[in-house]
Amino acid sequence: MRQIVLVCMVVGFVGGNVSISAQEPASAGGADASLIRIETLELEPTVVKTGDVITQTYRVRFPDLISDGREILILEDRMVPENLPVHPFEAVTLEVFKSQVDDEHIWDFEYGLRLIAPEKAVYVIPSFGFYYLVRDLGEDIEDAEIQQVDGGQGLVRYVSTMTDVPVLNIRDSIELGEFSTQAAFYRALAWAVAPLPLLVWFVFLIRQARKPKEISMEAAKDLEELERLEALIPVPPSIWEARRTLQRHVRALEDAVANGNGALNELERDLVISGREYLQAELPDLVTGDTPKDIQRHVEELKDGGRKEALAVLAGRFAVYHRGLEEGGDTATIEDPVQEAELLGASLTELRPHIQFWRSVTGVFGQR
Repeated sequence: MRQIVLVCMVVGFVGGNVSISAQEPASAGGADASLIRIETLELEPTVVKTGDVITQTYRVRFPDLISDGREILILEDRMVPENLPVHPFEAVTLEVFKSQVDDEHIWDFEYGLRLIAPEKAVYVIPSFGFYYLVRDLGEDIEDAEIQQVDGGQGLVRYVSTMTDVPVLNIRDSIELGEFSTQAAFYRALAWAVAPLPLLVWFVFLIRQARKPKEISMEAAKDLEELERLEALIPVPPSIWEARRTLQRHVRALEDAVANGNGALNELERDLVISGREYLQAELPDLVTGDTPKDIQRHVEELKDGGRKEALAVLAGRFAVYHRGLEEGGDTATIEDPVQEAELLGASLTELRPHIQFWRSVTGVFGQR
């Protein structure tokens, strides 16, 4: 009941203002003011929600005074939406429709208004002024007096969609656990697996490069024969194996006296073979076809020192053994096996790595 009484009171107030605005120009500006009439048309819609656009049209009527030597200019730039004092409403759009019937101009100013307020109520669109001037033809605009006539008011029932009810927190409060450990594991796994395609591709390229090329049957037979011959060539022993073999034959000299010259001849042959293998291991520059004299000449070109002297003794004795075997005599070239064993053993001892290292160290400090 109170809302009905309030609406009736507002409607009565608006109706009174509309009638006043229609008569106001006559009292405001004399004869020129009566030339302009403002009609406030019905707004649409009359019931709005938050953000809805309200259309309010104002019809401006004024005569064509060209025949009297005057003209009426409507100042449209002063009636743009951003200049309208229509609080709490907001003017957002404006369209002007111009027409002329006989000697009367009819302009419709169609405003788009919007209202955003927290309370539901009946709101009144405030009236605002329309500015114009009347000037004689040829008169400067700055010399003419700017006049104003007010438009009417409109009534709007506003239904707000804003609410003070707090927002409900309807999210689930289920704890899904901590996944940082799993994330770190899968991240590390991804970094570990990522290079695998590149690794597979690299292995494939290596296998393709190592893949044997197709050859003819003759070339295959020649290659097979070459491999067979290379397999027959004995692999030279290492320096450690050659040293142990030679030392075993040197120790055998002490027992050679009891077995006679035949045993010495056989032992000399073993000493020549094991001695050549040891010298070739000790001197990598030697080749298989070098004679004992070639070995002696190679030893003479070495740097002076204990190593050269020991190698010279071994090369000299092996050359004597080799010459005796070539002559083919029944008598062995070794006269005293024990003394020969001591001589060869002393040379081998001198050539041991730690002895050579000690000689080099003492030689450096001796020079200082």
